[in-house]
Amino acid sequence: MKLSVLLILMCSWFITRAQSVAVTLDDAIQQALQNNKSIHAAALDVEYQQQLKRTAMDPGKTSIVYMRGQYNSYAKDDNNITVSQNIPFPTVFTTQRALHQSLIKGSELRKAATENELVYQVKQVYYELLYLAAHEALLQRQDSIYTVFVKAADLRYRTGEARLLEKTTAETQHSEVLNIQAQVQADILVYQKQLQVLMNSDQPVQIVSDRLAERTLELAVDSSSVQSNPELVYSKQQTQVSTHERKVAGARFLPDITLGYFNQTLIGTPANASGELATKSDRFQGFEVGLAIPLWFGPQAAKVKAASIQQKKVQAEYEHLQNRTQAQWQQAVQQYAKNRNTVNYYKTSAVKNAGLMLKQADIAFRNGEIGYTEYWLAIRNAMQLQENYLNALNALNQSVVTLEFLAGVK
Repeated sequence: MKLSVLLILMCSWFITRAQSVAVTLDDAIQQALQNNKSIHAAALDVEYQQQLKRTAMDPGKTSIVYMRGQYNSYAKDDNNITVSQNIPFPTVFTTQRALHQSLIKGSELRKAATENELVYQVKQVYYELLYLAAHEALLQRQDSIYTVFVKAADLRYRTGEARLLEKTTAETQHSEVLNIQAQVQADILVYQKQLQVLMNSDQPVQIVSDRLAERTLELAVDSSSVQSNPELVYSKQQTQVSTHERKVAGARFLPDITLGYFNQTLIGTPANASGELATKSDRFQGFEVGLAIPLWFGPQAAKVKAASIQQKKVQAEYEHLQNRTQAQWQQAVQQYAKNRNTVNYYKTSAVKNAGLMLKQADIAFRNGEIGYTEYWLAIRNAMQLQENYLNALNALNQSVVTLEFLAGVK
């Protein structure tokens, strides 16, 4: 059962690889930014806010009233047409326009933060695939070594030079390598699917390069870099939005301006100085100007107070995010330094020693200078060093990607 599962996983891996489209990291990032639905949603929000800006100067609906009947005398055919318009005080328009400008800026910054998050996820997945590909290549080399080892152990057992335990242990170790290899291939399928989803691609994807290399950190590691974090910039801009919202609420205290015009008949009323009576053909007109003064201050005062509370809340959220981002940056810098030292250690000594250990152990085992136990320990230690190096290199690359994310570097 276990062997069949491994075979299924390996077959799936080969089939998917054959059908996949190979992409570089830059290609993956570009396609993700073009196709990912979260970016589309953020772009639509920008358009939405731009359209709402046109409502900043909206004076409201114009009232047109037609009246007919006996409003002046016994004449039943009198009619009146009145057109009136309430216009908010000009300060309201000014503050609303500033608010909408701020909302547009906020939607643009929200889009930039969404893009930064997406690029971060693509980088994480891509470098994880590079690591898994390198790990798989290491396992393939390990598989080749163990294949030779198993054959040698089997020959030694059949010739009476080794016990059954040595042969069985060698076969078990070889099977374990195959099992880990199948797990790595399964992980590759998982991360390839993640990359496909991030890119919103119709076809499976795979990375172009299988070589795991160091990602160079090209930004300053001081605290100034984190000030350009898109999420932090967006949060700071939201404090400006809340300020404009409070100003709009305060401007609503000002009176509205009322403008009106009427045109009507006054049948039976003197139409001129000579005393002629007006008929339905004679029309009288005029205009009105007034102020709509808020007499009930309580509701609007509550809105102003609520807006002030909202402003303090947004400011507190920004300060909290600023402190948290600074802490994340410091942790990421420390993590990068630790990973940098670890990689340097493996590059300067451990990896070279691992290769030498494998070579010398193989020669000694073939010549009968060392036994199974010494040979197996040498292989295991050398392979563990190489695997540790890959793990350290992957951790270093991921820490670089994290620093780039926190600094808003795409």
